[in-house]
Amino acid sequence: MQWIIKYLTSSIGKKQIMGCTGAVLALFILGHMVGNLQLLNTDPAAAQASYNTYSYLLTHFKPFIYTVEIVMICVFVIHVFLAVTLKIENRKARGSETYEVDARKGKKTFASFTMIWSGIFVLGFVISHLYMLKFGTYYYYQNADVAGGIVVRDMWLTTIMMFSNIAWSVFYVFGMFIVGLHLFHAISSAFQTLGIAHQKWTPIIEKFGMAYSIVVAGGFLVVATGSAVLSHQPATQALIEQSKDIGRQNQLEQLQQEQVQKKTSFVIPSSVSGSQVSYMMKQAEGDR
Repeated sequence: MQWIIKYLTSSIGKKQIMGCTGAVLALFILGHMVGNLQLLNTDPAAAQASYNTYSYLLTHFKPFIYTVEIVMICVFVIHVFLAVTLKIENRKARGSETYEVDARKGKKTFASFTMIWSGIFVLGFVISHLYMLKFGTYYYYQNADVAGGIVVRDMWLTTIMMFSNIAWSVFYVFGMFIVGLHLFHAISSAFQTLGIAHQKWTPIIEKFGMAYSIVVAGGFLVVATGSAVLSHQPATQALIEQSKDIGRQNQLEQLQQEQVQKKTSFVIPSSVSGSQVSYMMKQAEGDR
């Protein structure tokens, strides 16, 4: 037990844990980027159906999505906490020095400075991203491809409306550039911290880090710019207005409540009178 505590409180232990949590986050955003490619469909109705099906499949099984969210929150918090902690410790150790030495190249770099500030920006970006999408306006959508016409959240509408805002799209594009820069430095540093640093392998690792960051950030850039362009097409604008119509939304909300009541009702035979007692449960607002 003592060696575990010693490892967790050591500089190398913190760096390795930060590298591992960073790897988990890097894989997560890759998967997120691949899923978002469904927005790039010139047929807005098809994009709406496929993206909402994808969103529903990810979120309808509550134990799974809650577990994933808790794990990712813990990973993200640990990563940010260790990054800030190590930055403070390094600054104290260096004293008045404002740079650090890259042992592989034997020269001074500003990589550490870039990493911490790009990381802070990414933190702010994630918070704003969640505010705009996960906690954004809730729209209803009846998808004939899911469980025979079940009413689900229209994440396509929320997302495409976000990208129709030019200011947010520009911010998103800039954010992806910073994410790519952060990934490029992080992947290279993580391999070095984990002890995978060699004159032969280091150049390959650096190329892999560059390729990975370009694929992830570039993919998100394509999604952002493509969605912004598609959102202003006449067919997409017409579908947006039709989908967010108040009357239609009220009808879908009522239909969803009826579906939930039907799904969650059950009958228990009474052992005393033989009568049946029907229990109806309504979905909580927070479960939407």
